[in-house]
Formats: sequence, structure tokens, C-alpha cells
Amino acid sequence: MKTKIDAEKLSIVDVIGYKLRNDIIEGKLAPGEQLIEVDLAQTYDASRNSIREVLHLLVRDGLATAIRHRGVFVRKFHVDDLQDLYTARRTLELHAVRSSPPPSRALLNKMARNNKQAERALAKEQWQEVGSLSLMFHQLLVSMLGSKLLDEFFLTLCAQLRLVFFAGPDEKIVQAPLWIEWERRIHQCLCDGDIAQAEHELAEYLDASETALSKVVSTYQNSGLK
Repeated sequence: MKTKIDAEKLSIVDVIGYKLRNDIIEGKLAPGEQLIEVDLAQTYDASRNSIREVLHLLVRDGLATAIRHRGVFVRKFHVDDLQDLYTARRTLELHAVRSSPPPSRALLNKMARNNKQAERALAKEQWQEVGSLSLMFHQLLVSMLGSKLLDEFFLTLCAQLRLVFFAGPDEKIVQAPLWIEWERRIHQCLCDGDIAQAEHELAEYLDASETALSKVVSTYQNSGLK
């Protein structure tokens, strides 16, 4: 599920930055993986100066870590990072549901298609795809605010969440039918115009999601069991 960008209006640095964030969201780049400057320059037919700027932005956005004399690596997240991530999620997502104009039929249909895709991925046990589609559903919620700046901020947040999903030995530990069904209920509340119930469902979803991820991260990442 790639975020669409208009490459003609962006610099090469921005375009590569978007592609790398989407690679993270889709599970193609894992925590601890080294981002090698010369390889990226060849892959994207860009100068090494441009790649250095991209890597600097990924570090700034909390998606990579620069280690002196070693290089730049995709960031590893720990249990202490989750509170900040979920504070940001609650602030944006709950505000989007509570304060936005009623979602358009086109947006509701897009959410429905996304949920159907997630159900099909779940049936096939395509766990990374399930996670990507779940993140897309929440991007669609935030898009109700109609702010490109907040959309971009939340895209980075989703990339950070994807890296948390890697905490366990298999992403099926994180993904479950529960989350897809919950997202379907949130969507149905929005279709029914029941904003209060949609907000209630979303708040409970975020609480349960934070608790579940905290357990996974604590069990595997911090104990070295992965």
C-alpha cells in the first residue's frame, strides 16, 4: 500500500525519502538493517550527496540511527518508545474522528476496500500485508482532517509503528483478526454517522493495541528472545 506522490513537484531527496518510508511501512526494511550510501545511490540513480541528505532526514524523523564510524541503520524501537507513539496516535486519530466534517462517500468506500483487502490478506496469513493495510486504514482516518502536513507526519508515525511490529520473531504475533474486525466496526460507525461510537471504538482499539504491542516488545526485544 504505497502512498501516492507527485514526483514532478518534489526534489529527488523527497522522492527517495518517500520511497524509503514506504519500504519501511511495507516491511521491506527491518530494524537494524544498514542503509548503505553507495548502494542507495546506485538503486535510485542519485548522487551520494543526495543520499546523505535523505539519510539525515530519516535520522531526524526517528526512522534511522546514525552510529559513528559504522553508518546509518534502520531504527530499533523499544517499549519506552511506545508511549510517545500512541500519544501522537490518539491526538491525531481521535481528533480526526471527533472534529472532522463527515467523511465523503469516496473516502468511506476507500476504507471499505482497504478492509476487504486486509481480510483477504488475513485469510492467506500474509502478515506483513495485514499490518500494512491496517496502517493504511488509520492513515485514511487521519486524512479526514484534510491536512497534507498532518498526513505526512502520520506517514512517518506509521513507518515507526511498522518497525515496532518487527519486535517479535514473526509478525503474526502482532497481527490478529481482532484488529481487522475492530477497524471494520469503526468504519461502520462512520458510515452510520455515529461519531461518538466511532470515537469510543477507536479509543478502545488504541488502548488495546498499545497494551498488546508493549507485551510483545517487552517479551522479545528487551529480553533478547527474538
